[in-house]
Amino acid sequence: MNVITPILGDANILIKDIEDKSIDLILTDPPYEINFENNKWDKPACLDWNNLSIEFKRVLKSNGSMVIFQGWSHVAETMTELNKHFHLKNWIIYDRVKGRGAKTNLVSTREDILWYVVNPKEYTFNKISSTIKKKTKGMGLKNGNEFRALSNVWSDVPPLVPWSKERVKHPTQKPLFLMKRLLQIYSNECDTVLDPFMGSGSTLVSSQNLNRNCIGFDLDENYFQICNERLKNVWKRIQERNEPSEH
Repeated sequence: MNVITPILGDANILIKDIEDKSIDLILTDPPYEINFENNKWDKPACLDWNNLSIEFKRVLKSNGSMVIFQGWSHVAETMTELNKHFHLKNWIIYDRVKGRGAKTNLVSTREDILWYVVNPKEYTFNKISSTIKKKTKGMGLKNGNEFRALSNVWSDVPPLVPWSKERVKHPTQKPLFLMKRLLQIYSNECDTVLDPFMGSGSTLVSSQNLNRNCIGFDLDENYFQICNERLKNVWKRIQERNEPSEH
């Protein structure tokens, strides 16, 4: 049975209680430091990336990975610090389809997903296909797979719209489909995942569904409660699925 542990508190403090080399994957969507909608947790320079990088390096296993979301406007600054401690393996562009409008700029539908590893010669990577069908037949289907190989540009993730069943009250909620994909690629069953900025808990919910252990931190009590409610619903569905049917 996997263990899911949401904790209310400051990631900068709580991460110090995580044991050395105990985490297989750090998967997180931190504040982008862009003052998005005047949220108190998304102010410019609100994160100490140098200190976080040192702590992330300490808790990750020697074959561990780190997958971090970032916005285009701050990704360079974040990478400057992460590059000091980790090896960049890939830079994924995620098209979330539903963009933020702009009168004096292009509509922003892009989010950056950075994949870093501790050891560039030893890490978890499980190759999966995209959900986009191949347009060509013949040679295009020679491997028996009707779907295109997954590239580092993701345009096939169903967007979270206001009427989505999984939608909760969080301004930067990530789709479960997206978090499931990341967990499937960069971790294995029974691995331990850490999300220091769990928000509404999409990483934890997806970990519960995929039999990963997961620890999550968040400062906001409202989001912490939302995460707990989502986990309760997942656990309830799992129990119902496992209950023997009556004849």
